[in-house]
Formats: sequence, structure tokens, C-alpha cells
Amino acid sequence: MDDRLQRGQALILIALAFIGLAAFVGLAVDAGILFSAVGHLRRSVDAASLAAANQFREGRPVEALERSATEFINLNSVNPATANIFICDIINPTPDPAVHDAALCPTGTDPHRKFVRVEAQMLVNFAFMPIVGFDSTTIRAEAIAETASVDLVLAIDNSASMAFDLCTDTLDNDGDGTPDDCVGFPTSKVGDWSEYEPVGAVGVLDGCNDEHERGFDAGSPFFDPGNYDEDNDCHPFEEVREAALALIGRMYYPYDRLSIVTFASTGNTALDLNVGTSLSSAVSALSSLRVSADPACSFASTLDPRGCTNTNTQEGLIAAGNQFGAFTREEAVWIVVLLSDGGANAARDITNQWICPGSPNNPTWVKPFCRDPEVATRHNSASASYDADDAARDAADWVGCPDSTSPQPAACAGVAPGGQGAVIFTIGLGDAMVNNTCDPMYGTCDDDLGEQLMRYIAAVGDDANPATDVCSTVASEENCGNYYFAPEGADLLRVFEAIASRIFTRITH
Repeated sequence: MDDRLQRGQALILIALAFIGLAAFVGLAVDAGILFSAVGHLRRSVDAASLAAANQFREGRPVEALERSATEFINLNSVNPATANIFICDIINPTPDPAVHDAALCPTGTDPHRKFVRVEAQMLVNFAFMPIVGFDSTTIRAEAIAETASVDLVLAIDNSASMAFDLCTDTLDNDGDGTPDDCVGFPTSKVGDWSEYEPVGAVGVLDGCNDEHERGFDAGSPFFDPGNYDEDNDCHPFEEVREAALALIGRMYYPYDRLSIVTFASTGNTALDLNVGTSLSSAVSALSSLRVSADPACSFASTLDPRGCTNTNTQEGLIAAGNQFGAFTREEAVWIVVLLSDGGANAARDITNQWICPGSPNNPTWVKPFCRDPEVATRHNSASASYDADDAARDAADWVGCPDSTSPQPAACAGVAPGGQGAVIFTIGLGDAMVNNTCDPMYGTCDDDLGEQLMRYIAAVGDDANPATDVCSTVASEENCGNYYFAPEGADLLRVFEAIASRIFTRITH
């Protein structure tokens, strides 16, 4: 064969090879462009869905969700006109088809969950594929973000000392025309008084618990001018109520649920989680709370204060933790907000017998009563020195530690039968929290017994580990970790707002 003919055939083969090579190179480059664009779009939609879910957390309207999602789409250079937001539309009697996705709604007995679905599409232009007739393609991506629903338990100290401002607030609380005339009652913020006139007496106001004070303060969104008598407000309990109203007003029902428990001499439940699924039920329960009178007993002759004290922090925590067990919702964040104005001085064992160290003939307690003098020592329930503070710390471990099926810190190993794993915030209110009056007749105690306990409870609820405490190096009367100090009732709005802002969010695909 002619050499010149063979050389011509080789040139044709080389040319065809170059075309094939160019096609493979072009395919590889365009595939890289496509996969890069897919990853870019997915990240954009993830960010947009998470941003929208953060708005959904507090019940913002769909328009706010769309604005937030669009902002993140824009930041990632994806055309916002192609992004769509979908939720389970329970706000409108007839769901809006433009935003409603039935797949995000609960079925059967499933609870409502805060899902937001964002879908978007983007046009991808190819570099080499137009040679063979493929100029571009449209890619799509979606993400479902869930902001955690909240099961919140408010555990509120309603012992008589929560009325400590009655004799120092310059108001005519008993309606007799003379302010601060609490005859026979202490004039400091250490005394106990909730009822300084006969309860239910005809024509007589009942201190903190008179029906006329249920209108709340003027300026409150729940203010009822027809059911309000300023002179009969109970302080600082009314400030506790107002701050709690602000917190529960930010919850998104029925996605979020609320329970309210109180504790004085015993723990009590005012609202169960399965009932607290609307703002009206929450407001009604909160408005019905009353300051508890001191127990009707005296230990002057017997020297035995059992049953005569009324800050049972142990039972407040147990009542709160029991809500999560009785009305379990695994996908929710379990949160307890516990507020008290002093140290624990009441507790009961599993047989409902009062817990106090010592005996009537050999008292070892100090003020606050039903505490042993060893203020820095933790005792187990078998010890004769086991006291109300020990019982409250044990209850905190049970509420805050994870159960035995989860990894447990060593400090939680003794918690039985497992723990609830709830997040706990604590609020210490007033002077008695850090300025406890110790009676030298009974021994010695720390001034800040109440704050020490509240900081311990917060430390357990911060990271589910009783052995770690971010407050250990923080001065008294300072906020730290999950603990907040409120010197006066007026500070509570700020504290509750800070707690409300600490919400958990997670994303799923």
C-alpha cells in the first residue's frame, strides 16, 4: 500500500481520537460543573430551611419564613424566585395550597412538629455539552428543617415568702387606708406572710389571694380593668406571674406544650403538658396561682419543725420531671424553668414522711429549718443527716441526668430509676437567696444557701452532669450557665426573656 495513503488514514484516526477525547474532557468538565452546582444548591436550601425554621420556632407568619429563606438563598447566589416554602398550615381553617404540605402534618395521634420544607431549582449552563446540543439543565433540591418543639414546665415557688413585699411596697395591701401596716408581721424581706386576714371572711380582703388582684398589671396584654385592684397586688408574686406570661406568650401552640407546677410545703400540678396546648389554657392556669399560706402548725413547744416549713424544692422538681414521664414526647426538647426565693427547707421521703435531720429531743437543724449544720456536705438518704437540701439535689439529678439507656456521667450513676435528661434553668429571686438569716441558737449556715442550691440544679440541667459547674468560679449574685439571679421582681422580665431566647434547632434531610 502507498505510504502516502497510510499517512492520510492515520490523520483521520488521530482527528477522530481528538474529537472523542474532547468529548470526554467536556463531559468531565460539565459533570464537575453540574455536581458543584448541585452541592451549592443543596447547601443553599439547607441554610434557607434552617433560617425559616428559626422563624417558625416562635410562630412567625409564612411571609416571615419566606423572607428569611430568601435572604439565605440570595446570599448563596441562587435565584430566590425559584424557592418555595411549605409547612403544615394549621393557622387557616382552609389550608393555603401555596404553602400547605399535608406530609408535614401529624397523622393519627402523632403530635404537631415544627417542620419547614424549602424547595428550589437552579439553571446550570454547560461549557462543552452545547457542542452536542445540550446547552443547560435545571436541577432541584429540597430540605426539611425542624426546629425543636418545646415541652416546658414552669416550677414556681408559691410559698408564703413570695409575698415578702407586702409590708414594704408602700401600698395599702389590706385596704384599710394605711400602707405597710402589717401589725404583728416582720417588716423585713425574711418573714412569711400570705394571709394576714381571715381567708374567705365576708367583706375582708385575703392578702395576696384576693379575687380582685387577678387582673394583672396595667400594660400587660392580659390586663382586665374590670377585675383589678392595684392596692391588692401581691409582690413579688405578681411580677413572677407577669414575667411568666411574657414567656408563655412566645410559645407556639399546639407545637409547644406547657405545664405549670408549684411548690410550697408540698409540690402540686396546676397544668399538665397534655392540657397546656393553647395560650388560653396557659393563661388560665397561671392566673389561678395563689401564694400558699404557711402550714398551720407550730414547733415552739416540740422543737420539731417537720411539716411546718414551706419551700419544698424537692417536690417541685419531682412534679416537673413527672410531666415528661406521664406525657412523653421524645422529639421535643424537655425544659424546666424553676424559680424560688430561698433555700429548701421541706422534703418528704417515699412514704410521705417529713425529712429533717436529728430528732425532736436532739435538734441539729439550722435556719432555714430541716437542714443539718454541714452546709457543704452532701448526704445520702440513709444518713441521719439527710436534709431538705440533699433531697432537692437528688431530685435535680433525677430530672437533669440522662436515663440508664444513654451514656451517663459518673456523677449520674446513682440516679434511679434512670433520669429524665431535661434541660433545667433556675432563677434565684430576692435577698433571701443570698442573704439568709442564720440563727446562732441552732448552729451556723451559709448566707447564700439558696443560691448554692439553685446553682447546683442549674449545673445539672446545663449539661446533664452534676460534677461540672460553670458557676463554680463566678461571684455570688451573678448570672452564670443556666442560673439567673433577679434581685427584685422587676428584673424577672429580663431573665425570662433571656431564657426564652435559648432555644434548640436541628436540621434533617
